[in-house]
Amino acid sequence: MTDPLPGFEQPAAPPRVDSVFSGRVVRVQPDITGVQRQFDYVVPAAWEDDGRAAKIAVGSLVRVDFHGRRTAGWITDVDVTPDPSLELRALAKWSSVGPPQELIALGDWAAWRWAGRLPHFLRAASPQRMVEEVAPRVEPPIADANPAMDAVFSPGVTHVRTTPNDSGLAVAIEAAVRGSALILVPTLHQRTEFSRALRNQGFDVAGYPEQWARSASGVLTVGTRLGAWAPVPEPASIVVIDEHDRAYKEERTPAWNARDVAIERARRGGVPCVLTSPSPSLEGLETADRRLSPERSVERESWPVVDVVDLRTADRPGLLTDAIVSLVRDSTTVACILNRKGRSRMLACGNCDALATCDACGVAVHQPDDTTLECVSCGTTRPVVCSACGATKFKLIRPGIGRVAEDLRALAKRDVIEVTAETDAADMSGEGLFIGTEALLRRLPNADAVVFLDFDQELAVPRSRAAEDAFSMLALAARRVGPRSQGGRVVIQTRKPDDIVVQAALHGDPKRVAESQRDVRRVFGQPPYGAWAVVSGAGSATFIERLRAVDESASLRLAQLGDRWRIAAESHTELLEIINAVDRPAERLRIDVDPIDL
Repeated sequence: MTDPLPGFEQPAAPPRVDSVFSGRVVRVQPDITGVQRQFDYVVPAAWEDDGRAAKIAVGSLVRVDFHGRRTAGWITDVDVTPDPSLELRALAKWSSVGPPQELIALGDWAAWRWAGRLPHFLRAASPQRMVEEVAPRVEPPIADANPAMDAVFSPGVTHVRTTPNDSGLAVAIEAAVRGSALILVPTLHQRTEFSRALRNQGFDVAGYPEQWARSASGVLTVGTRLGAWAPVPEPASIVVIDEHDRAYKEERTPAWNARDVAIERARRGGVPCVLTSPSPSLEGLETADRRLSPERSVERESWPVVDVVDLRTADRPGLLTDAIVSLVRDSTTVACILNRKGRSRMLACGNCDALATCDACGVAVHQPDDTTLECVSCGTTRPVVCSACGATKFKLIRPGIGRVAEDLRALAKRDVIEVTAETDAADMSGEGLFIGTEALLRRLPNADAVVFLDFDQELAVPRSRAAEDAFSMLALAARRVGPRSQGGRVVIQTRKPDDIVVQAALHGDPKRVAESQRDVRRVFGQPPYGAWAVVSGAGSATFIERLRAVDESASLRLAQLGDRWRIAAESHTELLEIINAVDRPAERLRIDVDPIDL
Protein backbone atom coordinates (compact mmCIF):
# COMPACT_ATOMS: atom_id res chain seq x y z
CA MET A 1 0.00 0.00 0.00
CA THR A 2 1.02 3.64 -0.30
CA ASP A 3 1.67 5.91 2.67
CA PRO A 4 -0.71 5.50 5.63
CA LEU A 5 -3.59 7.94 6.00
CA PRO A 6 -3.91 10.21 9.04
CA GLY A 7 -6.04 8.51 11.66
CA PHE A 8 -5.31 5.00 10.36
CA GLU A 9 -2.75 2.70 11.87
CA GLN A 10 -0.64 1.10 9.13
CA PRO A 11 -0.73 -2.68 9.67
CA ALA A 12 2.37 -4.70 9.04
CA ALA A 13 2.51 -5.47 5.33
CA PRO A 14 3.00 -9.09 4.33
CA PRO A 15 6.19 -9.81 2.44
CA ARG A 16 5.95 -9.53 -1.34
CA VAL A 17 5.55 -12.92 -2.95
CA ASP A 18 5.74 -12.31 -6.69
CA SER A 19 4.81 -15.88 -7.61
CA VAL A 20 1.37 -15.46 -6.00
CA PHE A 21 0.38 -12.61 -8.30
CA SER A 22 -0.17 -12.28 -12.02
CA GLY A 23 1.68 -9.00 -12.04
CA ARG A 24 -1.35 -7.09 -13.34
CA VAL A 25 -1.94 -4.01 -11.21
CA VAL A 26 -5.17 -2.03 -10.85
CA ARG A 27 -6.05 1.18 -9.03
CA VAL A 28 -8.94 1.14 -6.53
CA GLN A 29 -11.06 3.84 -4.93
CA PRO A 30 -12.17 2.50 -1.51
CA ASP A 31 -15.85 3.01 -0.69
CA ILE A 32 -15.02 5.18 2.30
CA THR A 33 -16.35 8.72 2.09
CA GLY A 34 -13.45 10.34 3.93
CA VAL A 35 -10.82 8.69 1.73
CA GLN A 36 -9.98 10.65 -1.41
CA ARG A 37 -6.81 8.83 -2.38
CA GLN A 38 -6.76 5.76 -4.56
CA PHE A 39 -4.57 2.70 -3.99
CA ASP A 40 -2.90 0.06 -6.12
CA TYR A 41 -3.66 -3.65 -5.83
CA VAL A 42 -2.57 -6.69 -7.81
CA VAL A 43 -4.79 -9.24 -9.50
CA PRO A 44 -4.15 -12.71 -7.98
CA ALA A 45 -2.63 -15.24 -10.37
CA ALA A 46 -5.42 -17.68 -9.46
CA TRP A 47 -7.91 -15.29 -11.08
CA GLU A 48 -6.20 -15.79 -14.43
CA ASP A 49 -6.77 -19.53 -14.13
CA ASP A 50 -10.44 -19.45 -13.12
CA GLY A 51 -11.52 -16.60 -15.42
CA ARG A 52 -12.15 -13.90 -12.84
CA ALA A 53 -9.31 -11.79 -14.24
CA ALA A 54 -11.24 -11.41 -17.49
CA LYS A 55 -13.96 -9.54 -15.59
CA ILE A 56 -11.55 -6.88 -14.40
CA ALA A 57 -12.42 -3.52 -15.96
CA VAL A 58 -12.63 0.13 -15.04
CA GLY A 59 -15.70 0.48 -12.82
CA SER A 60 -15.70 -3.09 -11.49
CA LEU A 61 -16.86 -3.41 -7.90
CA VAL A 62 -14.31 -5.29 -5.79
CA ARG A 63 -13.47 -5.92 -2.17
CA VAL A 64 -10.03 -5.11 -0.80
CA ASP A 65 -8.14 -5.23 2.47
CA PHE A 66 -7.70 -1.65 3.62
CA HIS A 67 -5.95 -0.72 6.88
CA GLY A 68 -7.01 -3.76 8.80
CA ARG A 69 -10.52 -4.14 7.44
CA ARG A 70 -12.15 -5.43 4.29
CA THR A 71 -14.10 -2.86 2.33
CA ALA A 72 -15.79 -2.39 -1.02
CA GLY A 73 -14.27 -0.29 -3.77
CA TRP A 74 -14.23 0.51 -7.47
CA ILE A 75 -11.47 -0.12 -9.97
CA THR A 76 -10.66 3.28 -11.48
CA ASP A 77 -7.74 2.25 -13.69
CA VAL A 78 -6.22 -0.97 -14.99
CA ASP A 79 -2.74 -2.09 -15.99
CA VAL A 80 -1.12 0.72 -14.03
CA THR A 81 2.60 0.94 -13.30
CA PRO A 82 3.01 1.00 -9.52
CA ASP A 83 5.81 2.41 -7.43
CA PRO A 84 8.34 -0.47 -7.40
CA SER A 85 9.24 0.24 -3.80
CA LEU A 86 5.74 -0.57 -2.57
CA GLU A 87 4.52 -3.96 -1.43
CA LEU A 88 1.09 -4.35 -2.93
CA ARG A 89 -1.76 -6.47 -1.68
CA ALA A 90 -4.05 -8.58 -3.78
CA LEU A 91 -7.67 -7.92 -4.60
CA ALA A 92 -9.80 -9.94 -2.19
CA LYS A 93 -12.94 -10.40 -4.31
CA TRP A 94 -14.55 -9.39 -7.59
CA SER A 95 -18.13 -8.40 -6.72
CA SER A 96 -19.95 -6.94 -9.70
CA VAL A 97 -19.93 -5.09 -12.96
CA GLY A 98 -19.87 -1.38 -12.17
CA PRO A 99 -20.14 2.07 -13.74
CA PRO A 100 -18.41 2.58 -17.11
CA GLN A 101 -15.22 4.57 -17.45
CA GLU A 102 -16.96 7.75 -18.59
CA LEU A 103 -19.03 7.83 -15.39
CA ILE A 104 -15.89 7.42 -13.29
CA ALA A 105 -14.50 10.52 -14.99
CA LEU A 106 -17.84 12.32 -14.60
CA GLY A 107 -17.77 11.44 -10.90
CA ASP A 108 -14.35 13.07 -10.57
CA TRP A 109 -15.75 16.23 -12.13
CA ALA A 110 -18.85 16.18 -9.89
CA ALA A 111 -16.70 15.73 -6.77
CA TRP A 112 -14.86 18.92 -7.76
CA ARG A 113 -18.00 20.79 -8.87
CA TRP A 114 -19.91 20.23 -5.61
CA ALA A 115 -16.94 20.01 -3.23
CA GLY A 116 -17.72 16.39 -2.47
CA ARG A 117 -16.05 12.99 -2.54
CA LEU A 118 -15.85 10.57 -5.45
CA PRO A 119 -17.39 7.54 -3.60
CA HIS A 120 -20.70 9.38 -3.24
CA PHE A 121 -21.09 9.68 -7.01
CA LEU A 122 -19.80 6.19 -7.75
CA ARG A 123 -22.50 4.79 -5.45
CA ALA A 124 -25.11 6.69 -7.48
CA ALA A 125 -23.73 5.09 -10.65
CA SER A 126 -23.51 1.53 -9.27
CA PRO A 127 -26.10 -1.28 -9.28
CA GLN A 128 -28.20 -1.79 -6.16
CA ARG A 129 -27.61 -5.54 -6.46
CA MET A 130 -24.53 -7.32 -7.71
CA VAL A 131 -24.49 -7.84 -11.50
CA GLU A 132 -22.50 -10.77 -12.88
CA GLU A 133 -22.51 -9.56 -16.48
CA VAL A 134 -24.24 -7.14 -18.82
CA ALA A 135 -26.04 -8.38 -21.91
CA PRO A 136 -24.70 -7.29 -25.31
CA ARG A 137 -25.70 -3.78 -26.31
CA VAL A 138 -29.30 -3.47 -27.44
CA GLU A 139 -29.65 -1.52 -30.67
CA PRO A 140 -32.93 0.45 -30.61
CA PRO A 141 -35.35 -0.01 -33.51
CA ILE A 142 -34.77 2.35 -36.40
CA ALA A 143 -37.57 4.86 -36.92
CA ASP A 144 -38.00 8.05 -38.90
CA ALA A 145 -37.23 11.16 -36.92
CA ASN A 146 -39.60 14.11 -37.11
CA PRO A 147 -37.82 16.86 -39.11
CA ALA A 148 -39.79 19.48 -37.19
CA MET A 149 -37.86 18.41 -34.07
CA ASP A 150 -34.40 18.76 -35.61
CA ALA A 151 -33.86 22.14 -33.93
CA VAL A 152 -34.71 20.61 -30.54
CA PHE A 153 -32.08 17.90 -30.99
CA SER A 154 -29.35 20.09 -32.44
CA PRO A 155 -25.84 19.67 -30.98
CA GLY A 156 -25.29 21.31 -27.62
CA VAL A 157 -27.89 22.33 -25.02
CA THR A 158 -31.40 23.29 -26.14
CA HIS A 159 -33.93 24.79 -23.74
CA VAL A 160 -37.56 24.22 -24.73
CA ARG A 161 -40.13 26.33 -22.89
CA THR A 162 -43.25 24.19 -22.85
CA THR A 163 -46.83 25.16 -22.13
CA PRO A 164 -48.14 24.17 -18.67
CA ASN A 165 -50.30 21.37 -20.07
CA ASP A 166 -47.36 19.94 -22.06
CA SER A 167 -45.72 17.25 -19.94
CA GLY A 168 -42.70 17.01 -22.22
CA LEU A 169 -43.65 13.50 -23.32
CA ALA A 170 -43.49 14.40 -27.02
CA VAL A 171 -39.84 15.40 -26.61
CA ALA A 172 -39.11 12.15 -24.75
CA ILE A 173 -40.75 10.07 -27.51
CA GLU A 174 -38.76 11.87 -30.19
CA ALA A 175 -35.56 11.26 -28.22
CA ALA A 176 -36.40 7.55 -28.15
CA VAL A 177 -37.02 7.55 -31.91
CA ARG A 178 -33.57 9.03 -32.51
CA GLY A 179 -31.67 6.37 -30.56
CA SER A 180 -30.94 5.01 -27.11
CA ALA A 181 -31.73 7.98 -24.88
CA LEU A 182 -31.57 8.93 -21.21
CA ILE A 183 -34.72 10.66 -19.94
CA LEU A 184 -34.79 12.40 -16.54
CA VAL A 185 -38.02 13.36 -14.76
CA PRO A 186 -38.40 14.95 -11.29
CA THR A 187 -40.72 12.46 -9.57
CA LEU A 188 -41.38 8.74 -9.32
CA HIS A 189 -44.94 9.33 -10.50
CA GLN A 190 -43.63 10.96 -13.68
CA ARG A 191 -41.15 8.12 -14.16
CA THR A 192 -44.03 5.65 -14.05
CA GLU A 193 -46.16 7.71 -16.44
CA PHE A 194 -43.36 8.30 -18.94
CA SER A 195 -42.24 4.66 -18.88
CA ARG A 196 -45.80 3.47 -19.51
CA ALA A 197 -46.31 5.94 -22.36
CA LEU A 198 -42.99 5.02 -24.01
CA ARG A 199 -43.77 1.30 -23.78
CA ASN A 200 -47.15 1.98 -25.36
CA GLN A 201 -45.23 3.53 -28.25
CA GLY A 202 -43.34 0.26 -28.69
CA PHE A 203 -40.09 1.13 -26.92
CA ASP A 204 -38.26 -1.12 -24.48
CA VAL A 205 -37.72 0.91 -21.30
CA ALA A 206 -35.44 0.48 -18.29
CA GLY A 207 -36.26 2.21 -15.01
CA TYR A 208 -33.23 3.47 -13.13
CA PRO A 209 -31.83 2.48 -10.64
CA GLU A 210 -33.77 -0.79 -10.25
CA GLN A 211 -32.99 -1.98 -13.80
CA TRP A 212 -29.33 -1.01 -13.83
CA ALA A 213 -28.19 -3.98 -15.97
CA ARG A 214 -30.80 -3.33 -18.68
CA SER A 215 -29.78 0.32 -18.77
CA ALA A 216 -26.14 -0.73 -19.12
CA SER A 217 -27.08 -2.82 -22.17
CA GLY A 218 -28.33 0.26 -24.00
CA VAL A 219 -32.07 0.13 -23.29
CA LEU A 220 -33.89 3.48 -23.31
CA THR A 221 -33.67 4.61 -19.67
CA VAL A 222 -36.03 6.75 -17.59
CA GLY A 223 -34.96 7.90 -14.14
CA THR A 224 -35.38 10.60 -11.53
CA ARG A 225 -32.44 12.47 -9.96
CA LEU A 226 -30.22 9.37 -9.74
CA GLY A 227 -30.92 8.70 -13.40
CA ALA A 228 -28.23 11.23 -14.31
CA TRP A 229 -25.80 8.42 -13.39
CA ALA A 230 -27.51 5.62 -15.35
CA PRO A 231 -24.92 3.52 -17.25
CA VAL A 232 -26.49 3.94 -20.70
CA PRO A 233 -23.56 3.44 -23.10
CA GLU A 234 -23.13 6.37 -25.48
CA PRO A 235 -26.69 7.73 -25.26
CA ALA A 236 -27.93 9.40 -28.44
CA SER A 237 -29.36 12.25 -26.38
CA ILE A 238 -30.15 13.26 -22.79
CA VAL A 239 -33.48 14.90 -21.94
CA VAL A 240 -34.28 16.67 -18.65
CA ILE A 241 -38.03 17.16 -18.16
CA ASP A 242 -39.11 20.12 -15.96
CA GLU A 243 -35.49 21.17 -15.50
CA HIS A 244 -36.52 23.85 -12.99
CA ASP A 245 -37.84 21.32 -10.46
CA ARG A 246 -36.20 21.43 -7.03
CA ALA A 247 -36.32 17.62 -6.87
CA TYR A 248 -33.24 17.50 -9.11
CA LYS A 249 -31.18 19.05 -6.30
CA GLU A 250 -29.79 16.56 -3.77
CA GLU A 251 -30.65 17.63 -0.22
CA ARG A 252 -27.78 15.74 1.39
CA THR A 253 -24.15 16.70 0.97
CA PRO A 254 -22.68 16.86 -1.62
CA ALA A 255 -25.72 18.80 -2.84
CA TRP A 256 -25.41 18.10 -6.57
CA ASN A 257 -27.97 18.90 -9.25
CA ALA A 258 -29.00 16.24 -11.78
CA ARG A 259 -29.74 18.85 -14.45
CA ASP A 260 -26.16 20.11 -14.33
CA VAL A 261 -24.74 16.57 -14.29
CA ALA A 262 -26.83 15.76 -17.39
CA ILE A 263 -25.58 18.88 -19.19
CA GLU A 264 -21.94 18.04 -18.45
CA ARG A 265 -22.42 14.38 -19.38
CA ALA A 266 -23.93 15.35 -22.74
CA ARG A 267 -21.14 17.84 -23.37
CA ARG A 268 -18.48 15.21 -22.72
CA GLY A 269 -20.27 12.71 -24.95
CA GLY A 270 -20.91 15.22 -27.73
CA VAL A 271 -24.65 14.49 -27.78
CA PRO A 272 -27.69 16.79 -27.60
CA CYS A 273 -29.03 17.75 -24.18
CA VAL A 274 -32.64 18.95 -24.17
CA LEU A 275 -34.10 20.82 -21.18
CA THR A 276 -37.85 21.36 -20.98
CA SER A 277 -39.83 23.53 -18.57
CA PRO A 278 -43.00 25.67 -18.44
CA SER A 279 -41.23 27.90 -15.89
CA PRO A 280 -37.54 27.96 -16.87
CA SER A 281 -34.77 28.42 -14.36
CA LEU A 282 -32.19 31.09 -15.10
CA GLU A 283 -29.52 28.40 -14.79
CA GLY A 284 -31.18 26.38 -17.53
CA LEU A 285 -31.67 29.41 -19.77
CA GLU A 286 -28.14 30.73 -19.37
CA THR A 287 -26.57 27.32 -19.99
CA ALA A 288 -28.51 26.72 -23.20
CA ASP A 289 -26.98 27.22 -26.63
CA ARG A 290 -30.45 27.92 -28.00
CA ARG A 291 -33.87 28.68 -26.50
CA LEU A 292 -37.13 27.59 -28.10
CA SER A 293 -40.62 28.67 -27.03
CA PRO A 294 -44.20 28.28 -28.29
CA GLU A 295 -45.97 31.00 -30.22
CA ARG A 296 -47.24 33.71 -27.89
CA SER A 297 -50.93 33.07 -28.62
CA VAL A 298 -50.54 29.31 -28.11
CA GLU A 299 -48.76 29.79 -24.80
CA ARG A 300 -51.31 32.30 -23.49
CA GLU A 301 -54.29 30.10 -24.36
CA SER A 302 -52.68 27.06 -22.74
CA TRP A 303 -52.91 28.72 -19.33
CA PRO A 304 -56.11 28.42 -17.28
CA VAL A 305 -58.24 31.34 -16.21
CA VAL A 306 -56.32 33.10 -13.42
CA ASP A 307 -58.33 35.08 -10.86
CA VAL A 308 -56.48 37.44 -8.51
CA VAL A 309 -58.06 38.36 -5.16
CA ASP A 310 -56.51 41.36 -3.37
CA LEU A 311 -56.58 40.44 0.32
CA ARG A 312 -56.15 44.10 1.29
CA THR A 313 -59.59 44.96 -0.09
CA ALA A 314 -61.40 41.62 0.15
CA ASP A 315 -65.05 41.71 1.20
CA ARG A 316 -64.49 39.15 3.96
CA PRO A 317 -61.60 39.30 6.47
CA GLY A 318 -59.18 36.40 6.60
CA LEU A 319 -58.28 33.90 3.90
CA LEU A 320 -61.74 32.53 3.12
CA THR A 321 -63.07 35.35 0.96
CA ASP A 322 -66.47 35.31 -0.73
CA ALA A 323 -64.81 34.39 -4.04
CA ILE A 324 -63.25 31.31 -2.44
CA VAL A 325 -66.43 30.23 -0.66
CA SER A 326 -68.43 30.46 -3.88
CA LEU A 327 -65.82 28.51 -5.82
CA VAL A 328 -65.48 25.63 -3.36
CA ARG A 329 -69.25 25.25 -3.15
CA ASP A 330 -69.75 25.09 -6.92
CA SER A 331 -66.68 23.21 -8.20
CA THR A 332 -66.31 19.46 -7.99
CA THR A 333 -62.61 19.02 -7.24
CA VAL A 334 -60.73 21.92 -5.65
CA ALA A 335 -57.21 21.97 -4.22
CA CYS A 336 -56.57 24.69 -1.64
CA ILE A 337 -52.87 25.39 -1.09
CA LEU A 338 -51.53 26.95 2.09
CA ASN A 339 -47.83 26.65 2.89
CA ARG A 340 -47.13 26.89 6.56
CA LYS A 341 -43.70 25.27 6.96
CA GLY A 342 -40.59 27.37 6.96
CA ARG A 343 -42.47 30.63 6.50
CA SER A 344 -42.86 31.92 10.07
CA ARG A 345 -40.60 34.97 9.50
CA MET A 346 -43.03 36.73 7.13
CA LEU A 347 -43.92 40.20 8.41
CA ALA A 348 -46.79 42.50 7.46
CA CYS A 349 -47.51 46.08 8.47
CA GLY A 350 -49.90 46.26 11.39
CA ASN A 351 -51.55 49.34 9.89
CA CYS A 352 -51.90 48.82 6.11
CA ASP A 353 -51.19 45.07 5.87
CA ALA A 354 -48.38 45.59 3.32
CA LEU A 355 -45.69 42.93 3.36
CA ALA A 356 -42.25 43.85 4.68
CA THR A 357 -39.81 43.28 1.83
CA CYS A 358 -36.30 44.40 0.94
CA ASP A 359 -36.10 47.76 -0.87
CA ALA A 360 -33.03 46.52 -2.77
CA CYS A 361 -33.89 43.02 -3.99
CA GLY A 362 -37.55 42.49 -3.09
CA VAL A 363 -37.38 39.35 -0.93
CA ALA A 364 -38.77 39.17 2.60
CA VAL A 365 -37.04 40.82 5.53
CA HIS A 366 -36.98 39.71 9.14
CA GLN A 367 -36.65 41.69 12.35
CA PRO A 368 -33.54 40.63 14.32
CA ASP A 369 -34.05 43.37 16.96
CA ASP A 370 -36.40 46.21 17.90
CA THR A 371 -34.87 48.76 15.51
CA THR A 372 -33.85 46.84 12.39
CA LEU A 373 -35.36 45.06 9.40
CA GLU A 374 -32.79 42.86 7.65
CA CYS A 375 -32.84 41.12 4.27
CA VAL A 376 -31.67 37.52 4.57
CA SER A 377 -30.68 37.42 0.90
CA CYS A 378 -28.55 40.51 0.20
CA GLY A 379 -28.00 41.70 3.80
CA THR A 380 -29.54 45.18 3.32
CA THR A 381 -30.88 46.71 6.55
CA ARG A 382 -33.36 49.51 7.20
CA PRO A 383 -35.32 50.94 10.13
CA VAL A 384 -38.53 49.30 11.33
CA VAL A 385 -40.75 51.49 9.17
CA CYS A 386 -43.37 50.40 6.65
CA SER A 387 -42.35 51.43 3.12
CA ALA A 388 -46.00 51.89 2.16
CA CYS A 389 -47.52 53.95 4.99
CA GLY A 390 -44.70 54.79 7.40
CA ALA A 391 -46.10 52.85 10.36
CA THR A 392 -43.66 51.27 12.82
CA LYS A 393 -45.66 48.27 14.02
CA PHE A 394 -45.41 44.90 12.26
CA LYS A 395 -47.20 41.61 12.79
CA LEU A 396 -46.00 38.07 12.20
CA ILE A 397 -48.23 36.12 9.82
CA ARG A 398 -48.72 32.51 10.93
CA PRO A 399 -51.50 30.80 9.00
CA GLY A 400 -52.37 27.25 10.02
CA ILE A 401 -53.86 24.57 7.80
CA GLY A 402 -55.85 22.85 10.55
CA ARG A 403 -57.77 25.96 11.57
CA VAL A 404 -58.39 27.02 7.96
CA ALA A 405 -59.65 23.52 7.14
CA GLU A 406 -62.22 23.74 9.94
CA ASP A 407 -63.47 27.14 8.76
CA LEU A 408 -63.53 25.97 5.14
CA ARG A 409 -65.62 22.94 6.05
CA ALA A 410 -68.21 25.15 7.75
CA LEU A 411 -68.42 27.71 4.95
CA ALA A 412 -68.35 25.27 2.03
CA LYS A 413 -70.90 22.95 3.64
CA ARG A 414 -68.98 19.91 2.40
CA ASP A 415 -66.27 17.62 3.67
CA VAL A 416 -62.68 18.86 3.50
CA ILE A 417 -59.78 16.42 3.14
CA GLU A 418 -56.67 17.74 4.86
CA VAL A 419 -53.78 16.16 2.95
CA THR A 420 -50.67 15.21 4.88
CA ALA A 421 -47.83 12.77 4.28
CA GLU A 422 -50.00 10.07 5.86
CA THR A 423 -53.03 10.64 3.60
CA ASP A 424 -53.85 7.50 1.63
CA ALA A 425 -53.62 7.85 -2.14
CA ALA A 426 -57.04 6.20 -2.47
CA ASP A 427 -58.59 9.17 -0.63
CA MET A 428 -57.30 11.48 -3.37
CA SER A 429 -58.36 9.50 -6.43
CA GLY A 430 -61.85 10.92 -6.75
CA GLU A 431 -63.71 14.18 -6.40
CA GLY A 432 -63.34 16.30 -3.30
CA LEU A 433 -62.28 19.48 -1.58
CA PHE A 434 -58.64 19.20 -0.53
CA ILE A 435 -56.35 21.42 1.51
CA GLY A 436 -52.62 21.05 2.05
CA THR A 437 -49.19 22.47 1.35
CA GLU A 438 -47.65 22.65 -2.12
CA ALA A 439 -46.99 18.89 -1.87
CA LEU A 440 -50.73 18.48 -2.56
CA LEU A 441 -50.12 19.63 -6.13
CA ARG A 442 -47.72 16.74 -6.69
CA ARG A 443 -50.09 14.14 -5.28
CA LEU A 444 -53.36 15.23 -6.86
CA PRO A 445 -53.55 14.11 -10.52
CA ASN A 446 -56.01 16.79 -11.63
CA ALA A 447 -58.56 19.30 -10.35
CA ASP A 448 -61.23 21.70 -11.55
CA ALA A 449 -59.60 24.56 -9.68
CA VAL A 450 -56.53 25.29 -7.56
CA VAL A 451 -56.72 28.01 -4.92
CA PHE A 452 -53.68 29.63 -3.32
CA LEU A 453 -55.20 30.88 -0.09
CA ASP A 454 -52.26 33.16 0.77
CA PHE A 455 -49.78 33.39 -2.10
CA ASP A 456 -47.73 35.95 -0.21
CA GLN A 457 -46.30 32.97 1.62
CA GLU A 458 -44.46 32.29 -1.67
CA LEU A 459 -43.84 35.81 -2.96
CA ALA A 460 -42.19 37.04 0.21
CA VAL A 461 -40.29 33.95 1.29
CA PRO A 462 -36.70 35.00 2.14
CA ARG A 463 -34.93 33.29 -0.77
CA SER A 464 -33.16 34.73 -3.79
CA ARG A 465 -35.12 32.27 -5.96
CA ALA A 466 -38.51 33.07 -4.43
CA ALA A 467 -39.98 34.43 -7.67
CA GLU A 468 -38.85 31.41 -9.72
CA ASP A 469 -40.16 28.98 -7.12
CA ALA A 470 -43.48 30.81 -6.81
CA PHE A 471 -44.06 30.85 -10.55
CA SER A 472 -43.15 27.17 -10.93
CA MET A 473 -45.86 26.41 -8.36
CA LEU A 474 -48.39 28.33 -10.44
CA ALA A 475 -47.27 26.46 -13.56
CA LEU A 476 -47.80 23.14 -11.78
CA ALA A 477 -51.26 24.28 -10.69
CA ALA A 478 -52.00 25.20 -14.31
CA ARG A 479 -50.96 21.72 -15.40
CA ARG A 480 -53.36 20.16 -12.88
CA VAL A 481 -56.43 22.14 -13.97
CA GLY A 482 -55.80 22.31 -17.72
CA PRO A 483 -56.21 25.22 -20.16
CA ARG A 484 -58.94 27.85 -20.03
CA SER A 485 -60.67 26.22 -23.01
CA GLN A 486 -61.38 23.24 -20.75
CA GLY A 487 -62.57 25.36 -17.83
CA GLY A 488 -59.33 25.29 -15.84
CA ARG A 489 -59.13 27.91 -13.10
CA VAL A 490 -56.44 29.08 -10.67
CA VAL A 491 -57.21 31.58 -7.90
CA ILE A 492 -54.41 33.63 -6.33
CA GLN A 493 -55.09 35.49 -3.09
CA THR A 494 -52.41 38.07 -2.35
CA ARG A 495 -51.63 41.48 -0.93
CA LYS A 496 -49.31 42.06 -3.91
CA PRO A 497 -51.51 41.75 -7.01
CA ASP A 498 -49.03 43.74 -9.11
CA ASP A 499 -46.12 41.43 -8.35
CA ILE A 500 -44.34 40.25 -11.50
CA VAL A 501 -45.07 36.59 -10.67
CA VAL A 502 -48.80 37.19 -10.35
CA GLN A 503 -48.87 39.26 -13.52
CA ALA A 504 -46.89 36.63 -15.45
CA ALA A 505 -49.47 33.98 -14.54
CA LEU A 506 -52.36 36.34 -15.25
CA HIS A 507 -51.05 36.88 -18.80
CA GLY A 508 -49.63 33.38 -19.29
CA ASP A 509 -46.16 34.85 -19.89
CA PRO A 510 -43.29 33.06 -18.07
CA LYS A 511 -40.72 35.26 -19.80
CA ARG A 512 -41.65 38.17 -17.51
CA VAL A 513 -40.34 36.32 -14.46
CA ALA A 514 -37.07 35.31 -16.09
CA GLU A 515 -36.38 38.83 -17.34
CA SER A 516 -37.07 40.45 -13.96
CA GLN A 517 -34.96 37.93 -12.06
CA ARG A 518 -32.09 38.20 -14.53
CA ASP A 519 -31.68 41.89 -13.76
CA VAL A 520 -31.78 41.42 -9.98
CA ARG A 521 -29.35 38.52 -9.90
CA ARG A 522 -26.84 40.22 -12.15
CA VAL A 523 -26.74 43.27 -9.89
CA PHE A 524 -26.09 41.18 -6.77
CA GLY A 525 -23.81 38.60 -8.42
CA GLN A 526 -26.21 35.79 -7.58
CA PRO A 527 -26.11 32.47 -9.47
CA PRO A 528 -25.93 31.93 -12.39
CA TYR A 529 -24.12 35.29 -12.71
CA GLY A 530 -21.78 34.39 -9.89
CA ALA A 531 -21.02 31.36 -7.75
CA TRP A 532 -22.27 30.82 -4.20
CA ALA A 533 -21.71 28.20 -1.55
CA VAL A 534 -23.18 27.93 1.93
CA VAL A 535 -21.18 26.35 4.74
CA SER A 536 -22.89 25.10 7.89
CA GLY A 537 -22.45 22.58 10.67
CA ALA A 538 -20.34 22.32 13.80
CA GLY A 539 -17.13 22.56 11.79
CA SER A 540 -18.12 25.63 9.78
CA ALA A 541 -16.23 28.21 11.87
CA THR A 542 -13.03 26.15 11.68
CA PHE A 543 -13.48 25.67 7.94
CA ILE A 544 -13.98 29.41 7.35
CA GLU A 545 -10.86 30.19 9.39
CA ARG A 546 -8.84 27.78 7.25
CA LEU A 547 -10.43 29.12 4.07
CA ARG A 548 -9.32 32.65 4.91
CA ALA A 549 -5.77 31.36 5.30
CA VAL A 550 -5.88 29.68 1.89
CA ASP A 551 -7.54 32.66 0.18
CA GLU A 552 -4.53 34.92 0.61
CA SER A 553 -5.75 37.49 -1.92
CA ALA A 554 -9.22 37.65 -0.29
CA SER A 555 -10.85 37.00 -3.65
CA LEU A 556 -13.91 35.36 -2.06
CA ARG A 557 -16.67 37.36 -0.40
CA LEU A 558 -17.80 35.99 2.97
CA ALA A 559 -21.01 36.78 4.83
CA GLN A 560 -22.19 35.24 8.09
CA LEU A 561 -25.91 34.45 8.10
CA GLY A 562 -26.74 33.27 11.61
CA ASP A 563 -25.08 29.89 12.03
CA ARG A 564 -24.23 29.65 8.33
CA TRP A 565 -21.64 31.27 6.08
CA ARG A 566 -22.18 32.35 2.49
CA ILE A 567 -19.14 32.27 0.21
CA ALA A 568 -19.41 34.18 -3.07
CA ALA A 569 -17.10 34.37 -6.08
CA GLU A 570 -17.16 35.53 -9.68
CA SER A 571 -17.09 31.96 -11.04
CA HIS A 572 -17.28 28.33 -9.98
CA THR A 573 -13.64 27.86 -10.90
CA GLU A 574 -12.55 30.63 -8.54
CA LEU A 575 -14.88 29.42 -5.78
CA LEU A 576 -14.06 25.73 -5.97
CA GLU A 577 -10.32 25.97 -6.44
CA ILE A 578 -10.15 27.56 -3.00
CA ILE A 579 -12.88 25.53 -1.26
CA ASN A 580 -11.40 22.24 -2.46
CA ALA A 581 -7.95 23.29 -1.23
CA VAL A 582 -9.14 23.74 2.37
CA ASP A 583 -8.57 20.89 4.83
CA ARG A 584 -11.90 19.67 6.23
CA PRO A 585 -12.32 19.75 10.02
CA ALA A 586 -13.24 16.60 11.91
CA GLU A 587 -16.58 18.10 13.02
CA ARG A 588 -19.70 17.81 10.90
CA LEU A 589 -19.57 20.10 7.88
CA ARG A 590 -22.05 20.77 5.08
CA ILE A 591 -20.97 22.58 1.92
CA ASP A 592 -23.84 23.46 -0.40
CA VAL A 593 -22.65 24.76 -3.76
CA ASP A 594 -25.39 26.59 -5.69
CA PRO A 595 -27.83 26.67 -2.74
CA ILE A 596 -31.50 26.92 -3.66
CA ASP A 597 -32.77 27.89 -0.20
CA LEU A 598 -30.84 31.11 0.31
